[in-house]
Amino acid sequence: MLELARKHLANACYGKFHVDDSIWFSGFRLFIDFLESRLGESSESLAGLGELEQPVIDWLESNAEPIVSHWVALKEMGRFVDYADRRAIAGTLPNFFTRLTAQGMNGPAMWAGRPTMRSAWDFALAPALIDCIRPRAIIELGTASGGSTAYWADLQRVHGINPFVLSMDISPPEFSYPGVTLIQGDSNHLAKALTDELLSALPHPWLIIEDAHVNIDGVLNHFDQFMHPGDYIMIEDVDAEPILGPFLVSRPNRYKVDTHFTDFFGHNATCAPDQILRREQVVAQNHSSPRGT
Repeated sequence: MLELARKHLANACYGKFHVDDSIWFSGFRLFIDFLESRLGESSESLAGLGELEQPVIDWLESNAEPIVSHWVALKEMGRFVDYADRRAIAGTLPNFFTRLTAQGMNGPAMWAGRPTMRSAWDFALAPALIDCIRPRAIIELGTASGGSTAYWADLQRVHGINPFVLSMDISPPEFSYPGVTLIQGDSNHLAKALTDELLSALPHPWLIIEDAHVNIDGVLNHFDQFMHPGDYIMIEDVDAEPILGPFLVSRPNRYKVDTHFTDFFGHNATCAPDQILRREQVVAQNHSSPRGT
């Protein structure tokens, strides 16, 4: 386990920065050093760790091994992982109270003067998603006040992408923003608003954000007809597993969890735990249907 931990630590920080440039990885190295010291026969084996206070040693005694073991097990699975395999061991790191407060205890995080309704983790993940996926079309279900909608458009713009955010809500807010198109629609009748003709005309890659928490099974099945390899769908609902699991099991290897994002701030420290999914392969078309791959 420790040999594998050292290997993954060596590949950390994108291979561009020293681990000491990251508080997490410099601390994680301490966990590994501590566990390796425990393999020595002499108490002098702790000398290389410097002076540790007893409360720190007590904490390491209780936590270092399970943290390192879990991290190594997840890293050994690679970046793009089968949903069922992940759910078997990943868990969700933040507790219920932490997830609630992560959206702000003094009010929601704002963008363009509007509340975003995003957690601290998901607010920070958004630029990384745009930088990696470089989506030419962002489709958002659940506009709310429109803060996140404007945020996605601005992120596209600063990354040199022509902003195009199509945001649907059963009751869209009254505002306009460069790069944003608001439409009225109900996730229970998705095909009426997001028609075959509309979706077939949108440029790929896509980033789809499901944040309406309505008819998730219907949403997944509708978009599945049109998504291309390299498109992403993010289900921002911590209670979606009973729906998402059967959907993915019926489509083996079509979608993979992108653990680079789900685990960026800790194992599933996001409102989309194991639910940031990349479309992996072209699916054979039904010749009777004109719909997408």
